[in-house]
Amino acid sequence: METKPLQGGERSDPFAEVNAPEFLARLLAGGRESQRTFGWLVKVTHDRFLAFARRSLSSLEESREVVQEMYLAVHKGLPKFEGKSKLTTWMYSLLHHKICDCIAEKERSREEMVESHEAQLSTETNVDSWQPLTAWDAPADRVLVRASLETKISEAVSALPVAAREVYHLRDVEGLSGDEAAEALGLSSANVRVQLHRARRLIVEHVQESLRSDVIPGKATR
Repeated sequence: METKPLQGGERSDPFAEVNAPEFLARLLAGGRESQRTFGWLVKVTHDRFLAFARRSLSSLEESREVVQEMYLAVHKGLPKFEGKSKLTTWMYSLLHHKICDCIAEKERSREEMVESHEAQLSTETNVDSWQPLTAWDAPADRVLVRASLETKISEAVSALPVAAREVYHLRDVEGLSGDEAAEALGLSSANVRVQLHRARRLIVEHVQESLRSDVIPGKATR
């Protein structure tokens, strides 16, 4: 039988449910009850953790892998979890480390690839023969705004440096407090404030620049 959510049902915040003391007690109870509760934990938190991983990893497959590794680490580490922080904050911290490991591994692989192919780099490419794939010669009145504001913000978030992007996601998307985000990411509270300010500023600048580039020549408001 599937473990049921705590009081509040489906209308309550799943993260609030799994952070409740009684949920942790069931999780640590052992036996089938513990197994069912862990299954519920995965079910109600998976999508949000996957979204967090995708902020830093371009591949959906890699994101799924690091989230799976995080759950394995949670299962293994639960007996030692003392409850000094929220369960989900601890899980974010584990996921953050898994993401960092994945990025580091990708960088090592990239460097090895570059080194192995360095001797094969061709000098025959004639850069003078390069031509753009398409000519930008369409009439000005046919140039349309390429994306909605929501899309522009999403693009701006994707362009953020990793640290600023992770802080932004935890603070402004997931709603963690400054101290919780600091604990999850292994940063100081002051650094979290700096990164959040930087993220918000860069997002605004990116969107403003994107909007300016969408203005049709000759149609701009004077």
